[in-house]
Amino acid sequence: MSTQRFTPEFKEEAVRQIVDRGYSVAEVSERLGVSAHSLYKWVKLVKPDKSEQHAAELIQAKSEVLKLRAQLRRTEEERDIFKKGRSVLCKGARVKYRFMLDHRNEFRLATMCRVLRVARAGFYQWLQKPLSDRAVEDQRLLGLIQDSYAASSGVYGSPRVFADLREAGERCGKHRVARLMRANQIKALRRYKAPRRIAGRPSILSPNKLKREFTVAAPNQVWVTDITYIRTWQGWLYLAVVLDLHARKVVGWSMKPSMARDLVLDALLMAVWRRKPNKPVMVHSDQGSQYGSDDWHRFCRDHHLDPSMSRRGNCWDNAVAESFFSSLKKERIRKRIYKTRELARADVFDYIEVFYNRTRRHSHLGDVSPEAFERASK
Repeated sequence: MSTQRFTPEFKEEAVRQIVDRGYSVAEVSERLGVSAHSLYKWVKLVKPDKSEQHAAELIQAKSEVLKLRAQLRRTEEERDIFKKGRSVLCKGARVKYRFMLDHRNEFRLATMCRVLRVARAGFYQWLQKPLSDRAVEDQRLLGLIQDSYAASSGVYGSPRVFADLREAGERCGKHRVARLMRANQIKALRRYKAPRRIAGRPSILSPNKLKREFTVAAPNQVWVTDITYIRTWQGWLYLAVVLDLHARKVVGWSMKPSMARDLVLDALLMAVWRRKPNKPVMVHSDQGSQYGSDDWHRFCRDHHLDPSMSRRGNCWDNAVAESFFSSLKKERIRKRIYKTRELARADVFDYIEVFYNRTRRHSHLGDVSPEAFERASK
């Protein structure tokens, strides 16, 4: 049997099949194509001694109760601050300072500073001097700006108003003038201008090398990747997949509660570990920020992968990955909301590794599964 490396995320989901979902080791070994010896070893590593576990759980439970009580008090106080201060959340610091002064005897100052995202030192400084020298100067400049704006019959924007002030001998910056005009809704009167469409613009980082050529003659020539999201009561669960275009097989995946760069890098790392390509592989994606990051391009360069990107606004350039996500949501998720992210992870893992790759018939492959198609093409 050929040796195969598995990512920690794959091992964790495989162990959950045995520990949480009640499958036997033999069943999981047959379903996932992993040796029973490896599964026993993985289960042993994650299952501690029951007595030690029970004692540890009691200690942890007591600690958690104390933490939860303290957290509940903080949460209730923060909730009340949000309810009473919702009108000042998006206001400036001085407006928040006024709210803090009015409610100083009701809430703790440190909590109000944290909730309203202001500094305590700034609050104390404001108590000594409610209006700063800069604010006084801003008021004086605002009067001059309004005079210049009115003299131009409302057609001057910040660059021309700034030129008027400099000609009058005022020493101020153009960005300050623009900020004051924006804060007081003073803007130049312009004719209507229709927005310009930008859909279809090519990527400046990586050109579209795939060009919708989705039929590939051999494995490990072209991979496509994309991200989707799955709704749970705990929040979004984001799924990144890597598919080999030859057999439409999912060769790498990763699920995380955020769309950080690690999401796509872990999925691509799983694909590299599984396939171990000996020749450069084209990796096609959309123009998401994760795929345009420096970490992504460094990983591709270090592992001899050739990045390719779709045009902006053209989901058809990455139609295979979009089609997989459509099948996943129509065949398994079906617009439901999972109670927890763990339930969603387990269900998506079962769909990819047990059903889609090994069993599901694919119309593009002559109604055989991706693994059966790969075996037949060797």
